[in-house]
Amino acid sequence: MKSQSKPISKAERKKLDRFHEQRKAKLRKKYPEIHGKKLDYVTHSFEDNDGGGWLYVNLYFTDGTNFSMDFSMNNPAIVPRCIEYGDMSNGNYENIRTYYYRGEKP
Repeated sequence: MKSQSKPISKAERKKLDRFHEQRKAKLRKKYPEIHGKKLDYVTHSFEDNDGGGWLYVNLYFTDGTNFSMDFSMNNPAIVPRCIEYGDMSNGNYENIRTYYYRGEKP
């Protein structure tokens, strides 16, 4: 069976490649503190409370820093609640930067 899609021209391929490179460059700037770091390990956990819950994802780097993302699961969708970058090299968590924080509604 032959493919029904037509081949991509060199000009179109170049345009697509440029678009993807620009997109990757933009994404690298989103969390600059973690770009290029060496990942040590990843942890995740889930807490379920009364039909809702929380999903926690932590990326630990070899220099003792970590990038944490907390998500609320009690909405119709998974909603980010907190995204932080911190230092754990001395054993205690010390926040370096909060990228996003969305408090609970009263």
